[in-house]
Amino acid sequence: MIKRFGVRLIVGVFIGAIFFPTLVSGAEPQVIWKMQTFFSPSPTWYKSGEIWAEEVSKMSGGRMKVEIVGPVVGEMPHFDIAGLVQKGVREVGHISPVFLAGKYPAAGLFAGTPAFFDLFGYVAWMNAYGGKELLQEMVGDSFKIFPVGMSWGKNIAWSNKKIESFTDFSGLKYGNAGGAWAKVLSDAGAKNENVDWMALQALQEGTLDAAERLTPFDGMAMNLHKFSKYCYFPGLQTIAMQTVLIVNQEKWNSLPEDLKEIVKGACHTAMLKALTQWAMLDVKAIQLLKEGGNVQILKLSREIQQEILDKLIPVNDSNPDSMFQKVWKSQKEFMKAYAPYMELQKIDAVAKIK
Repeated sequence: MIKRFGVRLIVGVFIGAIFFPTLVSGAEPQVIWKMQTFFSPSPTWYKSGEIWAEEVSKMSGGRMKVEIVGPVVGEMPHFDIAGLVQKGVREVGHISPVFLAGKYPAAGLFAGTPAFFDLFGYVAWMNAYGGKELLQEMVGDSFKIFPVGMSWGKNIAWSNKKIESFTDFSGLKYGNAGGAWAKVLSDAGAKNENVDWMALQALQEGTLDAAERLTPFDGMAMNLHKFSKYCYFPGLQTIAMQTVLIVNQEKWNSLPEDLKEIVKGACHTAMLKALTQWAMLDVKAIQLLKEGGNVQILKLSREIQQEILDKLIPVNDSNPDSMFQKVWKSQKEFMKAYAPYMELQKIDAVAKIK
């Protein structure tokens, strides 16, 4: 009887392992990673890393756990997260590609993109036209890199001066423009200043005429709506932004193949969840702006938009970095095919919902 019971027990455990793997995988995870994030806890940038960590645990049935390490509110973030990951101090980092631009100039094309195509086009280029492969090629074997979060673009400016023609940028005291947009503003005669985020109340004091943050929700979280008369759209300088995971190469190589696929699959899930949640935050932010009535929500004229785009393209064309030009060439080739389709799908009518 004891022998028969032992055989049944072994068979039962074996069957359970096949059909209920998460129940017999053990209480303790087999793999524990620490993820150093640049971002403080928030419903925006931080969210993509948080969702990814949760999804890895769920998808792996608890076999893999990710502990998030990052700055708390009021603390300075760690800027050399890539260094921590390469040295193995952290298994994984969670950052914007913009923090890699000092070493990899092409990183700016992955951190965000001007409105040469729309958000969906940016997602399509990244996932179906070689963008992700170029992202990995850019960093080589330094670490593995995966897109994990994305947001819609910025509004182009919070402003206390009206912008009714491109010449209105001349003499404008503007805060925190970056990349090609900073060059366009400078050439237009604007005075671009990098200011501390908390000092953006300079809009109220008149030290700045206009400034940008991230998306409308993020700008309102920084109280820019309290210091501004106008909120301008569209975000021509950045139509989409994203965050990435960087993974220590040795730690990646040591993962079993199924966990590698889970890490990548969790990135896709985090991307979708974080993007849609952030989009709804922006939708609600605009509703609050309209209801508040203190800030005018305006769009730049078609003529100004065209002039800005026409000036952004040659800035990218003139970048001397070879990898930047390789990525930019890929984006241009994609846009030649995608832009006509994008134009055909634009709807000229407006749904008048009552």
